[in-house]
Amino acid sequence: MADQAAPAPALTLDQKKAAARERARAAREQQATGAGAGLAVTDAAAGYVRESADREGMDHGVRLRIHAGGCSGLEYSIDLIPRGAVPAPDERQIESNGIRVLLDLKSAIYVSGSVVDYTTTLMRRGFVIKNPNATSTCSCGDSFGV
Repeated sequence: MADQAAPAPALTLDQKKAAARERARAAREQQATGAGAGLAVTDAAAGYVRESADREGMDHGVRLRIHAGGCSGLEYSIDLIPRGAVPAPDERQIESNGIRVLLDLKSAIYVSGSVVDYTTTLMRRGFVIKNPNATSTCSCGDSFGV
């Protein structure tokens, strides 16, 4: 029988709060220096966004938001943005692989350092976000916890 690695210990509430404060501090620092949130869009995701945007008459960009909900506590929301859309006052714009990504500051905190990919398999087709800040995810990958 193969040895199984022990599951990672659950974080305490204080550890989760400390991690959230650190992410918020890093996001504020990045915003003050004009740096991006460190979000990357893969070739596959960029191609899908371009194809979908052209078909719908939209801009080559998405608005990525984090909402409370899902199996693990937080869930992703990705929507195409209309042509000529500008970031709202509380949003920042990141460009990766020719795709504009609009993020509000709260969402930027949660996805800093993430990679947005698009995958097509027999079981699933859609965006996959590889998020280094997530401490837990649901089995479908649509929600996460920190």
